[in-house]
Amino acid sequence: MSHPALGLPPLDHTAGLPDAAARIRAARKRLAATSLQAAVKDDPSFTARYDEVALRELLRDADRHLEQLAQALETGAASKVTTYAEWIQPAYRRRHVAARDQALLLQRLADAASTVLAPDEIRALEGYVGAWLKVLELHRRLPGDHKGNPAVRFIWKGAGILDDSII
Repeated sequence: MSHPALGLPPLDHTAGLPDAAARIRAARKRLAATSLQAAVKDDPSFTARYDEVALRELLRDADRHLEQLAQALETGAASKVTTYAEWIQPAYRRRHVAARDQALLLQRLADAASTVLAPDEIRALEGYVGAWLKVLELHRRLPGDHKGNPAVRFIWKGAGILDDSII
């Protein structure tokens, strides 16, 4: 990642796919709304877990997520999405948004964004989304992100024997 204080040059905004980034930015509002609707359609309990204000915040966040994906596409730097994914985690945990819900929203965001991209650009987008999901996978394991099974958690606490979906 470039950082002027470290003497590194700034990222080149023409090194990646600037045309794809411009198309995503042009359709950002529509893509954000479409992705949130698709996430709610895929998981009907989504509206039970999040009230209207939280859904509006997620819609606002989707707009910013698209901007980060556009920056990654135009610079060709996956660090644009991975550092953002690390940065956004404390805010989502404070707002009680589970990592699995973030992953669902991100996947639907990628599906919506792929409607304005060419096939080779979609492959690049999938790579950046994959890097983002890899960061989310690490945060899914943190305590408090999922309820887990209380009996199994009591018996196997700290043993690390069973996978994260049970504990």
